[in-house]
Amino acid sequence: MKLKHLKHTDNLDFYSVDDTAFEKIPLFEGSVQAGFPSPADDYMDMDLDLHDHLVQNPSATFCVKAIGESMKDAGIQSGDVMIVDRSLEPENRSIVLAVIDGEFTVKRVNVNDNELYLMPENDSFTPIKITEEMDFQIWGVVTFIIHKAV
Repeated sequence: MKLKHLKHTDNLDFYSVDDTAFEKIPLFEGSVQAGFPSPADDYMDMDLDLHDHLVQNPSATFCVKAIGESMKDAGIQSGDVMIVDRSLEPENRSIVLAVIDGEFTVKRVNVNDNELYLMPENDSFTPIKITEEMDFQIWGVVTFIIHKAV
């Protein structure tokens, strides 16, 4: 996958997504168990276009590379590529890309008792309570996380 690098911050790397970023790959008919696949499933049914699968709103979607470990328990590791959609409205428990006082962060939204928190998914990090004094904006909702299998 080739992505165009746009910007680097201390916490994130930003990339653009275009139609050629995700090339079509063969998709096998049926599903595969986490064991030996059936010999009957040994043929291709169609091509899978990852762009069509991962990007609902192309004009509002971009990629961001995670740096750090604050979201590791949500399956986001340092170096993972996150697909972010700016057109989606964040909901309680959504994972979002936010800007707080000029600093980017990826956290889970938690609304309770009319208070807004950005929650890390790592017990070593502290939740962030959003206050009126903060310059706060949600840039988009993380829709997919791409990382290498270990």
